[in-house]
Amino acid sequence: MKYLGIDFGERRVGLSIGDSEFRFAFPKETIDQNKVSLWDTLQKIVEFEKVDAFVVGMPYHPSGRDDGKSKEVAVFVEALKQNFKGFPVYIQDESYSSVQALEKTSHLSRKKKKDKGIVDRAAASIILQNWLDENF
Repeated sequence: MKYLGIDFGERRVGLSIGDSEFRFAFPKETIDQNKVSLWDTLQKIVEFEKVDAFVVGMPYHPSGRDDGKSKEVAVFVEALKQNFKGFPVYIQDESYSSVQALEKTSHLSRKKKKDKGIVDRAAASIILQNWLDENF
């Protein structure tokens, strides 16, 4: 099966691709919702990559309480289920994925560091990789 990992943000949505055969996640791209339609772009990627399921990072708070971000992601997950009926949607704890992504991309040049989309894609690949590691 092929999976699309998603690091959802109000403005930017980081994406990664992975599959159950190779069990390795790769950064794909970042969707800037101020520039393009999230749903149209996801539809094109799902068709082009032949995605079978989604893995969405959920920002759980260490205390277990819901905060604003987790509620936004929950709304996105419901919309994802409505827009892609029949596709499984899995939730993965995204705790510290952005911190790990910053560490992994810290070697990039100053210009690339300013591209926050790189960090979003890297975070999406960490989310998906963690899910693949736990499930296969």
